[in-house]
Amino acid sequence: MMHKLTAGLIACMLMGGAYAATDYPSGYTKCAQNTGATCSMTGTRNVALGKSGSFVYAVKTGSFACTSSAFPSNSFTTSAWCSYGTTTTASSSSSSTAASSVSSSKSSSSSSKASSSVASSVASSVSSSVSSTTQGNAAGVIGFASLNKAGRNGTNGGAGGSTVTVTTFAQLVAAVGDNTPRIVLVSGTISGSSPKMVRVGSNKTIQGVGSTATISGFGLNVSNFLPPNEGDSCDLADKGTFTPAENVIIRNLSFKNSSDDSINVQCYSHHVWVDHNTFYTSYDGSVDVKRGADWVTVSWNRYIGTDKSMLLGHSDDNGAQDRGYLHATYHHNWFDHSNTRHPRVRFGQAHVFNNYGNGITDYFVGAGVECDITAEGNYTDAIKRLITYWDGVKVTWNSTNVQETPPHADDGLVQNGQGFNPKSYYSYTLDPAASIPTIVKNGAGVGKI
Repeated sequence: MMHKLTAGLIACMLMGGAYAATDYPSGYTKCAQNTGATCSMTGTRNVALGKSGSFVYAVKTGSFACTSSAFPSNSFTTSAWCSYGTTTTASSSSSSTAASSVSSSKSSSSSSKASSSVASSVASSVSSSVSSTTQGNAAGVIGFASLNKAGRNGTNGGAGGSTVTVTTFAQLVAAVGDNTPRIVLVSGTISGSSPKMVRVGSNKTIQGVGSTATISGFGLNVSNFLPPNEGDSCDLADKGTFTPAENVIIRNLSFKNSSDDSINVQCYSHHVWVDHNTFYTSYDGSVDVKRGADWVTVSWNRYIGTDKSMLLGHSDDNGAQDRGYLHATYHHNWFDHSNTRHPRVRFGQAHVFNNYGNGITDYFVGAGVECDITAEGNYTDAIKRLITYWDGVKVTWNSTNVQETPPHADDGLVQNGQGFNPKSYYSYTLDPAASIPTIVKNGAGVGKI
């Protein structure tokens, strides 16, 4: 019934007609306004926050304080209402959305089709949990994201799901936050500032159209963890209380002026492929993988003047959560006058191969506590140093790498060949390092897929 009502509301909008305003979905019981008032209920239930026909959803157990921050990313400030539905056994909440984020177009048939497509997906995703999806890999996935691990065989994103085109912040939030398989095409520049990080659920391909698709002012947070305040990070104690996000592809997008990270993969999320994007300076990291995340490949991206380009492992004291996770492959990336973290590694296993670093103002690879790094076939020129050490000792930087400038005096101290063997996990072909500047310059970044 809820699906039918939501679909009906959206359809009315797209036809230009008025729809009957309601502050709670059909079949739900309105219980409190989002001023911090208590929504009194028993058991575990689907709950909603909304007004005038627009809703976001979550799963709560027992009475809770009705605040906007208690729900997935939303734009409600005041005068929205909490409501609850029937009891449920769902293990994860669904981010969904709102008729008000889908606009009709009278001037363009293609625009109308895009809006219709978003509306259809929104209507079908109101109460989804992690959906069953086809297994296997999208074309081009290699490395750790391609493996059969953690109950998932490979990474193919939204394969098998519907395709939608988004042009606004609200449409993007609506299309990526649930776990329903979906291919989300980003057209033009999408700007936003709140929330700083838009949550991305399972089974999504988020891909830019052409060479101009841009995410500006915010980042993407691959995580299904929904704390009381959206944006908080999961801790070890939270493991097992939610279903991690999995099977996500992010491609062909430029990221500019993020007010936090550009892309954050965390909270046990796994099987994520970050490919052919261009990253500019952000407030914090460009691509961070942390807090138990796993089975990730970061490939063919260009980092232009970034500072903290890539982090693997949250902090030195987070080993209890990160040990045994954080397997990441970094290949054919172009670090173009960036500063640090290509990547910086704590606790994880990082395979760093066939990357090009030029004009790096600090270090190429950071060897943090309990790191395990194998670097091969990379080409570096005009960089300050190859490796900076923070207690890490397992590093292989072998003769397949080429350094145009002499290494810093400290660079050879812990290159002990103790890094893991990537071929014990997967097969790959190493390009000759001497060819990497040409190969990577011609192939990395947006507009190259």
